[in-house]
Amino acid sequence: MISFELTQEQKLAQSMVQELASSQLRPAARSADDREAMPSSILDEIWATGIIQSQSDADGYSPTLNALLLEELAVADASFAIAAAAPIGFLGAIAAQGSSAQKKNLLPIFAGDKYRCAGVAIMEPDFAFDVSAIRSTAIKKRDGYLLSGMKGLIPLAGSCSHFLVVARCGDTLDAFIVERNARGVSVGEKKPNIGLRALEMATVSFKDVELPASARLGESAGCDVQRIIDSARTALSAIMTGTARAVMEFVMPYTKERVVHGDALAKKQTIAFRLADMRIETDAMRWMTWKAASILEQGGDATRQAQLAYTYCTENAMWIADEGVQMLGGHGYLRDNPVEMWYRDTRTVSVLEGAVGV
Repeated sequence: MISFELTQEQKLAQSMVQELASSQLRPAARSADDREAMPSSILDEIWATGIIQSQSDADGYSPTLNALLLEELAVADASFAIAAAAPIGFLGAIAAQGSSAQKKNLLPIFAGDKYRCAGVAIMEPDFAFDVSAIRSTAIKKRDGYLLSGMKGLIPLAGSCSHFLVVARCGDTLDAFIVERNARGVSVGEKKPNIGLRALEMATVSFKDVELPASARLGESAGCDVQRIIDSARTALSAIMTGTARAVMEFVMPYTKERVVHGDALAKKQTIAFRLADMRIETDAMRWMTWKAASILEQGGDATRQAQLAYTYCTENAMWIADEGVQMLGGHGYLRDNPVEMWYRDTRTVSVLEGAVGV
């Protein structure tokens, strides 16, 4: 029998993040979007929950719990959720697939009490949702690698201390740990996106970056790049579920209070059916995401489920965001309401494949 009942530990973690999301993150979201910058105080509040640092602990790493908590963060704001998911993806990859030396050298760096960012770099400027089309290359040398390429839409790129770069090495894909201050690494100006504006996303260029053999994730054993991709798709699915839930939870009370032609808008049959569909699709998005996360947690092949969850969440989160704007009528386009921001954020999240992880 399949059960989605949360454990006591998961419920406590969910409650803690819900409190942070409602009291700190949601009130700060609009200001961060307007300023196109992430407040350091908010990042430190997210860090204080411990969900990011837990990735470096074998007992704390849990893709299922991560998916649950990323959804709660995204209910408040997708940008803040991705700011958490980016280092989670990096640390999760090191913890799951790094060599003993890589774990020993890198994981303690992220054990402090202040937010520290690292990026998972898969996407490229001409990326078309086809991982096999990655053009970045890592040429094997006698004592290391020569990395060249360009990666796009890296969250908080200017603040990252490390990047996990997926590149083609011969006939296969591999991942490499690259320090921000390595020679040949260049972070571009932040991109003026329509959504997730607070994330200060930018393109990162790697021009003939000389890397030691120890920079290869897993060193001589290598790594499973597909697992990193599956993790990213699952994380984005959780975040899109959160933004869809935010829209749904906002428009439901609004349509019950909004009177049109003498009756509440929610009593109109076409609106009532759409609200029901919002609830159905949001729950379906969550179950598909949790299934992918569960397979990852058990060490199984999550490629099919992660892709299904990602595709389903992309389509339905965008539909829910669009319906939310429509149900508010002209008010849906006003910045007085958060729905227009959630609409913009949802559109941007749907094209961020490979930028985060669970």
